[in-house]
Amino acid sequence: MVHEYDGDDYLINLIDTPGHVDFGGDVTRAMRAVDGVVVLVDAVDGVMPQTETVMKQALQEGVKPILFINKVDRLIEEMQLTPEEMQERFTKIIREVNTALRKYADEETAEKWKMSVNDGTVAFGSALMNWAISVPYMQETGISFQDIIDYVDEGDHEGLAEEAPIEEVCLDMVVKHLVNPQESAEWRIPAVWPGDVESAVGEDMMEHDQDGKLVGVVTNVEDDEHAGTIATARLFSGTVNEGDELYGIGSQKTERAQQVGIYSGPRKLTVDSVPCGNIAAITGPDFSTGETFILEGEEEIQPFEQIEHVFEPVVTKSIEPKRTSDLPKLIETLRKRAKEDNTIKVDIDEETGETLVSRQRLRDTSKRKELTLMSRSQSLYSGKV
Repeated sequence: MVHEYDGDDYLINLIDTPGHVDFGGDVTRAMRAVDGVVVLVDAVDGVMPQTETVMKQALQEGVKPILFINKVDRLIEEMQLTPEEMQERFTKIIREVNTALRKYADEETAEKWKMSVNDGTVAFGSALMNWAISVPYMQETGISFQDIIDYVDEGDHEGLAEEAPIEEVCLDMVVKHLVNPQESAEWRIPAVWPGDVESAVGEDMMEHDQDGKLVGVVTNVEDDEHAGTIATARLFSGTVNEGDELYGIGSQKTERAQQVGIYSGPRKLTVDSVPCGNIAAITGPDFSTGETFILEGEEEIQPFEQIEHVFEPVVTKSIEPKRTSDLPKLIETLRKRAKEDNTIKVDIDEETGETLVSRQRLRDTSKRKELTLMSRSQSLYSGKV
């Protein structure tokens, strides 16, 4: 989406993923694609164990967090808290989120990325009712917190959404406080790429060079019955063009980019090329999630760290088709599903011949985990970041 802020247009790539642990695979894959994250905390339930997981994952991936406290309407309507009681609750939530930040970040980063109401790195609101507020927005518009309470007490959520629309408040916060790909490359590339940052390709990625060597990482794969395989990829340097021959370093195979495009909600908008910093939709390549790809003919590079899903299988089922003749179709369907979501494992038991499907779930470890994400990327339209 394109968002206007202070007279300039910004292209925002937004990936919305469920925060529930059962969707950890989606969240982990999306993590590699972004440069910033909006951590969502329920105002009623407060900071949960999953919130710390979110913060930990963000910091390990070099992704900057900001905070949105949701369901504030419930504090007013259901719990009938006073402004002072709500302030105490907000302060507690912010303090606990910053505690997680200090726990997993070095001292300098923790201080630099500390979230605060006053600087606008924290916003409050109701996603269900489409309104939000932040201190900078209050100062800009003259809306007070008492005005918010009055609107909610009167049940006028629509009026409040017109005065303080959630999209404006949140996206202003994203543009102002989350970093663009060119800035984040300084710490993100060393965090997720084990190669030499002083090499030619390393410098291309660190400098975010659109004319440099193409390097991308597949973060999601889907099979469209009409278009074929569509790989979603974050581009870290160079530019991908329609018709490019792409070489997957892990699979060691070459695939053609039949079409390239960018996402606009559920739609894919076809363009001639997509520069680095963006999240591209590439139709054609039969790559798996986590694949690092370059242009065919370029010198092979060290692949990005694998997108790790720290899971353990919790459900294993033996499945078989009703008709034996459908077995090849079943195997092919399972193969495609496992390619899209590598939290699913498919095995053939050599002794029994059974087809075993295992679904994995997040466990409590010190490795990478999950979060809800939002990122800002370089504009294809104006060249601004």
